[in-house]
Amino acid sequence: MSAPLRAALLTLTVCASLAAPLAQAGGAGAPQPAVPGCRPGYVRPDFAALNRQLAQARARWAAQGLTRYRYEIRQVAAPVLLPATQVTVKDGAVLAAPVQPGPVNTLARLTVEGRFASLAQTLQYQATTPCPEVQVRYDAALGFPVYLYSGRGDNGIADGYGEWTVSAFTPLP
Repeated sequence: MSAPLRAALLTLTVCASLAAPLAQAGGAGAPQPAVPGCRPGYVRPDFAALNRQLAQARARWAAQGLTRYRYEIRQVAAPVLLPATQVTVKDGAVLAAPVQPGPVNTLARLTVEGRFASLAQTLQYQATTPCPEVQVRYDAALGFPVYLYSGRGDNGIADGYGEWTVSAFTPLP
């Protein structure tokens, strides 16, 4: 083997060995062993990314300057499916949250700012638990949260998760 070819192979080998740990740190590479107590295939949420997304969505929402709006919320606090609730907010305060017949949905009486605060608390809490599962989506244009799922990725029962969906968001005059 010629000296230039040997040098090229050595350089390639060194680069590959240095890059492998970086790729694995980012999630690439060989599958990681199961987290003890978590279900097979469990992947821990990236809480740094979730918190960045929350901050970006909050900034997008704040830029809108909306203080008068209406939205509908549907919520599950497992095992209870709470009734759909329409929330009306005027000048930053919840004026009405008419509830369909059924158990009272206390979480419904939140402004969008209150939803952001609740999300921040959920992320802070879940980051400290084993096998957390969190999924959040925001409205692309206005930034308000439209979906939250918070539960556990363990092998336990289905009770103990929470989920809500915001729909029919309408700015008011």
